[in-house]
Amino acid sequence: MSSREIKAISVVAGLTRSALPRGALACLPSIVALYQFRVAVMKIIRFDGDLLAKTLNEILNVVEIQGIQWQRFKELNKLLRGFRSHEMTVLSGKTGVGKTTFACEYSLDLAEQGVRTLWGSFEMPLPRICRTLLHQFAGEQLYLQTPMRVAAWASAFQHEIPMFFINTHGRPSEKEVFLALEESVKRDAVEHVILDNLQFMMGCTGSQGIEDKFQRQDRFVERLRAFATDTGAHLTLVVHPRKVDSDQLLTISSLYGGGKIGQEADNILLVQEEVDTAVPKKYLQVVKNRYDGTVGKMDLHFNRSRMSFKPSSRSLEALQAASEAID
Repeated sequence: MSSREIKAISVVAGLTRSALPRGALACLPSIVALYQFRVAVMKIIRFDGDLLAKTLNEILNVVEIQGIQWQRFKELNKLLRGFRSHEMTVLSGKTGVGKTTFACEYSLDLAEQGVRTLWGSFEMPLPRICRTLLHQFAGEQLYLQTPMRVAAWASAFQHEIPMFFINTHGRPSEKEVFLALEESVKRDAVEHVILDNLQFMMGCTGSQGIEDKFQRQDRFVERLRAFATDTGAHLTLVVHPRKVDSDQLLTISSLYGGGKIGQEADNILLVQEEVDTAVPKKYLQVVKNRYDGTVGKMDLHFNRSRMSFKPSSRSLEALQAASEAID
């Protein structure tokens, strides 16, 4: 045991080492944690040192702080400014509007730039998620291609995209979810986690009523928020909205559950669809942006054959040539 640890016990207990009660050393972890907590809670500082350096960095290095820029969804950069670590983004939309499809391409855009990504799909089977991702990656109608060409695209995706998947289907326990998240960050250095979706993960096991269900959901969201803050990974959480009329647009208050989701999220994105027009209009609406407060809309045009909102124009032959050059 180090002298620093012994000193921590003495400070918390207010006793000298010789006066410490028998068995106190066995409580070292909790006592030291309490000591560290007490020291960290309140500290008065001046505008100098680390605070001054971080403030100047916020002013002088705006581009870096804004984060990674989307390449497919360039309009999103004008709204969110970029993709940043330590944040939690909530994505919602009515059933069938394309939440999961957009989440796939939004995450693929970043993964194509090297962002190590973990996909957790708890409602839709993984092969279907991967089918969507592969179509979006290729930018082709793969079902019209030869098996050899489809296999070549799959191989290119496998080698080019740093993406991992939680291998489960159904409702995991809360403990299982967080063990998987923590392992992905420690073992695979994951920087972006997508969880689809909150309600399906929570299920209704153990619920004694609506109030209890909302309270459990709030606690779960708090843990997810803490995970993003503590690990630095960006967490994107797909959330179902409350049931509303088909012609009614969603708002922050439309998010299903307690108020924690809206409070804890750094960004809230809503996939909206206006159906009272001659041609239904679909767009992504940013209704919360904690970084700089910018909100607004980005039009979405879905290419069904390619399962994409922003079809890629990459060439398989160019990818293969680049891979061979590296080898």
